Amino acid sequence: MNDKFFDLPEEKQTRIINAAYKVFSENVYKKAPMSEIAEAGDISKALLFHYFTNKKELYMYLWGKAIERTRKATEESQVANTTDFFEMLRRSLLAKCSLMREYPYLYSFSVKAYYEQEETIKESIRDSFQSASNQSKTMILSTIDFSVFRDDIDVRLLYQELLWASDGYLREMTNSGALDPDRIENDYLRMIEQWRKVYLK
Repeated sequence: MNDKFFDLPEEKQTRIINAAYKVFSENVYKKAPMSEIAEAGDISKALLFHYFTNKKELYMYLWGKAIERTRKATEESQVANTTDFFEMLRRSLLAKCSLMREYPYLYSFSVKAYYEQEETIKESIRDSFQSASNQSKTMILSTIDFSVFRDDIDVRLLYQELLWASDGYLREMTNSGALDPDRIENDYLRMIEQWRKVYLK
């Protein structure tokens, strides 16, 4: 990657990044045209290849940026500064929905990338996702107050169940079109309140 990309005005960087997220979220990797990304980002195809040597380099940059932006957003929302598991979920939700409003296709891209079958990238995607997921799980399970849960609840299994539920929800939303952060925020806040009623003493 050419570091001169970072010399561009932030507005132009964001426009190019959002254009790439959009195109990659609407196509499998092999069928995502760099020419379409360049057009949507309002730059020439030659200049896009000047900043990113090839499609894989751009794709992996976008994936890394998605993880880093999500991590930064959750840190700024102080997700780890509470022992209330469902308050953690609420803060994380609000942070991610705020990020979606800045990068409308970031999470659609992330869902698509996780299930991407292109051999040259899928292993790297899965490995980095698993690493980030394990770090998040370790932080949450080492921080939350287990005493408020019903005695018959396996909180670790509950955590996994909620991940599965979120995965299914996001896949369904992605398949139906662009993710709507207002709808996601509303749906998840309702689910979080429902989970409180079901799982807490």
